[in-house]
Amino acid sequence: MTETQSTLSEVIRERLGAIMTNPLRIPHITCEICTGPISSRYTRCYRCNEDALRARVPVAQRVVPLTYAVVGTQADRDMYRYKDPMPPDQRLRNPSYQRLLLLLLGFSRTHAACLDVTAPESVTGFTTVPSLKGRPGAHPLASLAAVLPRHWTQVKLDAAPDVPEEQRRDLRPEHFTVPDSGTVAGRHIVVLEDTWVQGGHAQSAAAALLLAGASDVTILVIARRIRPDLQRSLAEGSLRQILTEREYSLSVCPVNGASCRSSIGQTHDRTSR
Repeated sequence: MTETQSTLSEVIRERLGAIMTNPLRIPHITCEICTGPISSRYTRCYRCNEDALRARVPVAQRVVPLTYAVVGTQADRDMYRYKDPMPPDQRLRNPSYQRLLLLLLGFSRTHAACLDVTAPESVTGFTTVPSLKGRPGAHPLASLAAVLPRHWTQVKLDAAPDVPEEQRRDLRPEHFTVPDSGTVAGRHIVVLEDTWVQGGHAQSAAAALLLAGASDVTILVIARRIRPDLQRSLAEGSLRQILTEREYSLSVCPVNGASCRSSIGQTHDRTSR
């Protein structure tokens, strides 16, 4: 670990350690795609499994949440407060925005390269998921994306107009369009989303990119939202592990759920060839 990485790790431990929670990747405990709690009989949650089995609708099989946001916690409140209406200079001073920016920066500096090891080909582009609510002006998620790796070039993804409220969480590729398919054809694209509840919004964006010719899509999610009141009866043992208090650590790789030191070394070897 470089001196810069060590300093960043200490800052993240101090600022995020008691607020954020590393997602778990444990077979038959958490969904192998979204890291939500599951029954020990399964490897995926119901929604991820249903989306993966949809005929003629390709979806991302690689979802990378950076933290859990349990309903009622500060992490969950941050996911709303960072995008409250406010002037840009005020947003930069907003504690919720600052925490999410730091969380994403930690991933970018320490773990983004792990995607190039895990996936068949390296990431070369990214996009943010546009709002289907017709939010005026630039979404704050777009400014958070400024800390993503510089060699990831941004590609444009547009939201369809007038999508009914009851359809926004469905898996529907037609909710999004790629204005220029040439910008994504044959490329591994990262889709940046702020919150994953059931995944329909982000997976619709991923499907639109794949149908436009992207060779691979990874969904990078700032927070995987957890609702204990809804999920306790379905997977109480798994939920108990997710809710166990632990300090957020940059040393835990959100891509593979373990230490990624060996992965980073492989990435360096791979990119040097």
